[in-house]
Amino acid sequence: MIEFVNVSVFLGAALSCGVGGSAAGLAEGTIGMNAMQALGRQPKANAQLLRTLLIGVAVTETGGIFALVIGLLLLFGGLNSPDSAYDLARTVSFLAAGLAIGLGSMGSSFGSGYTAAESCAGVGRTPSHSNAVTSNMIVGQALTQTSTIFSLIISLLLLYLVPDMAENQSWGYQIAMSGAYLGAAMSIALGTIGVATGVGFVTGKAMRMIARFRENASTFLRQMFVGVAVVETCAIYSLVVAFLLLFK
Repeated sequence: MIEFVNVSVFLGAALSCGVGGSAAGLAEGTIGMNAMQALGRQPKANAQLLRTLLIGVAVTETGGIFALVIGLLLLFGGLNSPDSAYDLARTVSFLAAGLAIGLGSMGSSFGSGYTAAESCAGVGRTPSHSNAVTSNMIVGQALTQTSTIFSLIISLLLLYLVPDMAENQSWGYQIAMSGAYLGAAMSIALGTIGVATGVGFVTGKAMRMIARFRENASTFLRQMFVGVAVVETCAIYSLVVAFLLLFK
């Protein structure tokens, strides 16, 4: 049985780091591209753009870091110890954990990257408003990361709180629970990709408007929070369904 456990652990770690890392890298490249375009328009805004770029990239990296953490836990957390007895459902939960955080971090990376990219574009057009844009950018990016935190929670639950099956449990029951664990991972992963990306659209355009109309920043921020709250409800639905699948 340990061979199947190892396969599940290795595939889970690969999905976690591969998908999560590639999404974060693509988003960070988009930020850098927009920063370069803005620098071409405003060479004198180099210092302001560099600050916005570095902060934006650092926050966007969050999803990739969460994916790396789950990948390392899968590989070096003792989950595939030969001294432990695992059933089918417990084994599948390792693969599901990697899937949850790998796909679940994609949306937040895209959303956070879009927010930072729009902020760089705004700073390039109006360097005098860079302080307001950059400080509010951090808030906007933090909002996009909520979905990744949901995915991280489900991944950790799949790793450490899924109980071992009793020895007399039928194969049919174990297959059903395996489907439940995969379903929980898919619920939170697929359910948050669009949500986090949509939140990024809201916060990114808010940063663009703050850069253009600094005097109306409070109005833009109020509208931004309302829009984010509406979009985030869908991620909460996905989280609730994932909890029900795990602990029904």
